[in-house]
Amino acid sequence: MFVVSCAAAPKKTTTYADDARLAYEKALVAFDNKDCLTAEPLFKEIRSNYPYTRYAALSELREADCLASQDKHAEAIEIYQRFARVRASHEDVPYARFKAAQSQYEQIPSEWFLSPPAHERDLRAARDALKDLRRYLLDFPDDRNAGEAQVMEKKTLALLARHELYVADFYLIRELPKAAIGRLQDLLRSYEGSGYEPQALLLMGRTQLFMKDRPAAHDTFRALIARYPESGSAVQAERYLAETGG
Repeated sequence: MFVVSCAAAPKKTTTYADDARLAYEKALVAFDNKDCLTAEPLFKEIRSNYPYTRYAALSELREADCLASQDKHAEAIEIYQRFARVRASHEDVPYARFKAAQSQYEQIPSEWFLSPPAHERDLRAARDALKDLRRYLLDFPDDRNAGEAQVMEKKTLALLARHELYVADFYLIRELPKAAIGRLQDLLRSYEGSGYEPQALLLMGRTQLFMKDRPAAHDTFRALIARYPESGSAVQAERYLAETGG
């Protein structure tokens, strides 16, 4: 009799990196299904259990994405910014910088029919968003999210410019023309590209006329006409010049 012995096939063992990948793929399934209640703690476990793998960094971003999707923007911003700071050479730094700016943007007061217009409220979030969007666009002008960032930048600029016009009007109603001009100068200096420059220049010229500073008003009207000749404000500026001998 011949005894044939068959050795059992060796059991395949997984490595530390394999375990991290499998855990990340499991968490990512829940994330892709928009189930952050399940995904978020799994991403945290990966960061804790596999800190020396690429999946720890990816999990950090996905955790922030989960927070942002739940409107927990302050917490999300903290993680995105930490990621960009600590992992400065990581290929996803542009994404983290964009998402941090986007979360800042999402905190800007929205227009709601039962509340004052957004430009009349505290706009600290808008100023923070504009700062982050500008820095992101300066550092990563060709990034795939740059187009969306430019749209947000334009909307934020317009909102902040409207706010400066609102404050200038507030000062004029209270007969504080110097303060009004200061706010209009801030608008022109800080929010170039907002689209509200013609209105700001027209209001500045009118305010200078009110202050009986005709030469300054004429200079302002001429600057408006030269820079924005097609605007309705330029037509009004020409009328003011004609009426005041400019």
